[in-house]
Amino acid sequence: MFTEELWGVLFGSSTAFVETGLNTQRPSKHLLDLSVFRDRGFLIYAVAASIMVLGLFVPPVFVVSYAKDLGVPDTKAAFLLTILGFIDIFARPTAGFITGLKKVRPYSVYLFSFAMFFNGFTDLTGSTATDYGGLVVFCIFFGISYGMVGALQFEVLMAIVGTQKFSSAIGLVLLLEAVAVLIGPPSGGKLLDATKVYKYVFILAGAEVLTSSLVLLLGNFFCIKKKPEVTQPEEVASEEEKLHKPPVGVRVDSREVEHFLKEQPEKNGEVVHTPETSV
Repeated sequence: MFTEELWGVLFGSSTAFVETGLNTQRPSKHLLDLSVFRDRGFLIYAVAASIMVLGLFVPPVFVVSYAKDLGVPDTKAAFLLTILGFIDIFARPTAGFITGLKKVRPYSVYLFSFAMFFNGFTDLTGSTATDYGGLVVFCIFFGISYGMVGALQFEVLMAIVGTQKFSSAIGLVLLLEAVAVLIGPPSGGKLLDATKVYKYVFILAGAEVLTSSLVLLLGNFFCIKKKPEVTQPEEVASEEEKLHKPPVGVRVDSREVEHFLKEQPEKNGEVVHTPETSV
């Protein structure tokens, strides 16, 4: 009894060891597929997104201080972020719904470029605000553009790299954006410390976002390879007609064809009775 149990333990251990050895020999999958860097579209998107993030989060960080600098009370100044967030709640699903339309989806990259351009232009106009009403208008339009950017950025990334490489692409893009976030707002604060003027901070943020929109727009238009056009049905039909036409210079005598079919009726689709098939 003890011997059988011992053999069972030894056999189970050896089996587990063999299975473990086989598992260790299997090739492990890479956590990140770095081959996406060979994709020209991904490189353009990554550069544009990194430049965009340099200025995208600067206005929400400084808008409250900007309002206080204009003499707005603390409560009203903090309420600006509430306005911005409330508009953002409705802008995101609306932008996502519009992008999901069948006629709009092929132009999602250009729509994303427009969203970034709209956001950068809003920053530039916000730098001219001189009272609380101007900042409220700025927060409304910034919330719309910010929601559009947030809803479209990953939709466009999937359209560029495809579903198979999307997981690696989004990880690498978020890594680059994280580095840009560490540079953007602190550089705005450094500029504010040097100039003591909030207008320059908003101008810098707007210029960065506008630059990113131009990089994505021009890069997508000139650098990304276009897919080959699908052959039209008329062209396919004309090609088939050319294949079925007899060679040039070959004449067909109708009398010879008729004589041939009479001699070999099976070629004409008629049933030929043979001793094997006749009853």
